[in-house]
Amino acid sequence: MREHRDSVTAIGDALVARLVELEPTKPEGWSAARIEAREALDHHVHAVVSDPVGPAWLATLAAHPNGMIRAIAVGALGSGHDPAHQPILVRALSDPAANVVQAALEGLTAQSSDEVFDLLVTLLNETDRDRAWLSRGAAQRIAETSDPRRLDVLADALGRVRHGAAHDITRALSRAGDLRVAPVLIEHLRHRRPGRFAAAEVLGNLRVAEAAGPLIDVLRESDGIQALPVVEALGKLEAPDAASAILPLLDHDSSDVREGALLALNRIGGPLATPAALKATDDVHPAVRARAFRVLAKHGDHRALGRLAAACEGWHVHTALTGLVRLADDSVALTVVQVLLTTDERRVRKLAGRILARIGTRYHLPGHDPDPLVRRAIVWIIGQRADPAYIWTLTNALEDEDELVRSRAAAALGRITHDKTIPLLTKALRDTRPRVRANAATALGRTAPTGLRSLLADALVDPHPAVQSAAAAALRATDH
Repeated sequence: MREHRDSVTAIGDALVARLVELEPTKPEGWSAARIEAREALDHHVHAVVSDPVGPAWLATLAAHPNGMIRAIAVGALGSGHDPAHQPILVRALSDPAANVVQAALEGLTAQSSDEVFDLLVTLLNETDRDRAWLSRGAAQRIAETSDPRRLDVLADALGRVRHGAAHDITRALSRAGDLRVAPVLIEHLRHRRPGRFAAAEVLGNLRVAEAAGPLIDVLRESDGIQALPVVEALGKLEAPDAASAILPLLDHDSSDVREGALLALNRIGGPLATPAALKATDDVHPAVRARAFRVLAKHGDHRALGRLAAACEGWHVHTALTGLVRLADDSVALTVVQVLLTTDERRVRKLAGRILARIGTRYHLPGHDPDPLVRRAIVWIIGQRADPAYIWTLTNALEDEDELVRSRAAAALGRITHDKTIPLLTKALRDTRPRVRANAATALGRTAPTGLRSLLADALVDPHPAVQSAAAAALRATDH
């Protein structure tokens, strides 16, 4: 055991001596040999930290005169978050070398952070420019504590922190979801503090409606790129008054800013959204154009019909059809029929079908198309409209070679109140496929003709259970 301990310390001491020997005369002087020596020592300390004799040797290194050696030792002791090593890390928080303090911060447990909360707050608010970067590690540890002051401390610090700490504080405050920090954050906006953009992000995540006015004021005074968190926050708040302040960003040089502005407008909506999005559909950047079509699809009025219809011939067809479903205007019927007949995308075909079902079927729908997918869609559209004028089309569809076309035709006939549908559905009860027979039985139940039980007699003893169930359900529906 003693030989093993001596071996561990001997190798480690040699590596320490080598690194100290290569200490540069100038702070920025890092030779290849020194980099190699540091990596070798770092590898060794992490290898022996779990060794029975390793921690004791590392504890002596934590008090070494050389700051880099101390930092390496403290980092190794904290790597496993072992409670036994926490006292050494706590002492290291007061080390004059910033890299030692950082190593200690990385290894602190939540329990230890609770015990040194006030010291962490001091590190968070560090004003020394050479040590200010420690604020990020301090913010991370404060966020993990159970101290009731932690959110107030982080919210207050957000107005002035830099060096990456703002990101960690923003995430911590957003996840906590405590609205009590909102007044402090709004003050950061009103006083134009350095952390106001991070504060804006938190206020948006927390959906603080009272922040809309201060956010708009900050947006009007900010550069586009810098103000993106403010734009995003206003979008999340869905603040109608923000639209006029966001519009000028659509002329910004950065495509990210223009896209961010459209994203916010998409959430806000209002009368300014349509003309702004119409203009943006001509943007040189494809991501901006795509975002503009989404705005038109969600908020566009009659002015957007032409642009959405034109977009059905390009990459944005799905988005355009989403808007046309909402608008449901007869003027685009022929365009939508063409999409229905030519697309090879199922989701696009379904949207086209929904539009035609809403606006009517007086526009030409082919009675027979070579593609069974198109024939299925056409029969479904006719069924949704329940138009007796298309009984002849459904009659032919019942003879279609495609099972789903016949099945949908039977279902469509059940939506039409007309004497001619009864013999057609009765014939469909003898189809070779159980799906068609089941739909025919259900359709007869909807029309509820006289003598329904007699018509469904064979279906009630059909070899397929789905047909039997459909027939029984049809009879039950007419009994109520």
